[in-house]
Amino acid sequence: MISHPLPDDAIDLDETTGNLFGLGSPLLIRALLIFAIIYVAVMIGAGWEIRSVATWVALAAGFALFVAAASLLMRYGRSTLPLRTALAVTVLTVAGVTTSFWSLSLDTYVTLQTTPVTSAMTIILAMVVLYRRPSFAWIGALCSTGLAAIGGEMIGIGYVVGAGNTMFCYPVLVLATLFGLMAIPMPDRLRSLREQAFAQAAEEAATAASASERRRQLERLDAGARPILEQIAAGHEFLPEEALDVRLTEAQLRDTIRAPGWDAPEVGESVWAVRRRGVSVRLLDDGGLGDHASDALDEHSPGSLARRILVEELTAIEPAMADQGSVTARILPSGRDMVASIVVDVGLRMRRVEIHRDGSVAVDVTPVDDVDTTGTAAGPVAPT
Repeated sequence: MISHPLPDDAIDLDETTGNLFGLGSPLLIRALLIFAIIYVAVMIGAGWEIRSVATWVALAAGFALFVAAASLLMRYGRSTLPLRTALAVTVLTVAGVTTSFWSLSLDTYVTLQTTPVTSAMTIILAMVVLYRRPSFAWIGALCSTGLAAIGGEMIGIGYVVGAGNTMFCYPVLVLATLFGLMAIPMPDRLRSLREQAFAQAAEEAATAASASERRRQLERLDAGARPILEQIAAGHEFLPEEALDVRLTEAQLRDTIRAPGWDAPEVGESVWAVRRRGVSVRLLDDGGLGDHASDALDEHSPGSLARRILVEELTAIEPAMADQGSVTARILPSGRDMVASIVVDVGLRMRRVEIHRDGSVAVDVTPVDDVDTTGTAAGPVAPT
């Protein structure tokens, strides 16, 4: 028989799909216990005329070997039996058949004495097939038939009768093998279907998030730009203060698109106030914060810390010295220890704040006399 090729280290699925046949389940264990009781009852009934203690000891040893093989199978609940376990189960099964058949005596021999043995062999080898090791099952069956033939000659019933006692095992193995070959690829198909479902769900979630973000941006654009566009369409003449508000609105809308990582109500209010006093504020985002939405929910995240420090730095700019200068806040690319940097160049000094992914903050201040001082802190830094 040609078995389905399997890697030695086949990967199992999780508990929900790893074992398609319920191998090792309590129901199957109870069924095997019932079969064991029937095995013993039939063997005692068929061997009622046996008076040899050695024969009964050998039959009991064969039964024990079958129990050991079944126990190994029931202890393993995944879909692919390891090679060593499959080999051990096959050897124990062949040994059980050989021990049982070779111990029979011609004087008390009846065909029914071999039926429980062949049935146990068939059940165990069929389970080996379902455990994705059909080659071991067929080798074990062929070895059992050969040894049964030898045993038949030894006890005097002949090769043909000895081998024929195991023949009804093969139709069952054929059916089990055909079923196994059809079902063996099923875990891989289930894994593929599950991965496709996850990918489709992720794609749908990304599409929904993108649509939600576009809708949010359009709503913000509508709220901020529509009144201005309506005034322009109506021929309204803007006063200097109104023109300044228009420019600030445009800059704020650009910030939400260009730097979504800085997008927060408190940041927008602080940036608006500082820009209105004449300070240039540039917000840059190179994507180091990843998911801005989930980051905004965590007050202790690096993104929340960076936004909080930016608000503090902007609030600390004194109105008297804020008629010129610039503030540049940048979220760095992902994969770096430093999450964001804020450079404040207003008045007679330059201040640089670096926010790291572990929550630490480094501050570099250049005072009027150009003497650099550096410091570190574990949290937000109060501006000096």
